Amino acid sequence: MANVIPPFNPNLPQAPDKYSRVSQEQHNNVLRLYFTQLTSAFRAVVGKAGGQHVDCPYGLFFSMVDHTLAAVNTGYPVEFENTYLSNTVTRTSASRITCDVDGVYNFQFSGQLISTDASSKTAYIWLRRSGTNIGYSTHAYTISGTGTKQEISWNFDIDMMSGQYLEIVFAGDSLGMKLGATAATAPHPGIASAVMTVNFIAPLPVPLPTPP
Repeated sequence: MANVIPPFNPNLPQAPDKYSRVSQEQHNNVLRLYFTQLTSAFRAVVGKAGGQHVDCPYGLFFSMVDHTLAAVNTGYPVEFENTYLSNTVTRTSASRITCDVDGVYNFQFSGQLISTDASSKTAYIWLRRSGTNIGYSTHAYTISGTGTKQEISWNFDIDMMSGQYLEIVFAGDSLGMKLGATAATAPHPGIASAVMTVNFIAPLPVPLPTPP
């Protein structure tokens, strides 16, 4: 598929003092070329494969280290020390994911929760935007049994303004758990302790929604 070629503003010839058919034809030809280029670019974008020409913000970040809890019932931001994909969505710190373009974004978080002792315990995961917890965003996961693994998978949409950042916060009622990474072992590759993918899905609504 050819790349979209953006049309440039037409350089229209100067009109003569008196009507001239030749001058009019030159004028029409310049406009005809411009509109042909404009139509070609538009068709490339709205055609079946047009999505490949749309530049949308996105990001993918992951962690290959364990995330433990230093104290019970205390929130700790999940850190992503690796960036795989980034287009105007970046890590401004290990835990903060910032969007440079205003919009509604889809965040997909996944993690590997591991129990490190036999007791039953509950992990809590929630959203924090620019330092403020998002009401009713908490998910709870109960796990027990030494070495038991449980996948955390969470998909959510949220409005983000340029410069705002989002964090995933991790807490628990016991120290006997962690978001744990697993090294590669034949036949499978390694398992990340935490992964976050981000995709732009829509412009900001007007008015902006009020968090619960």
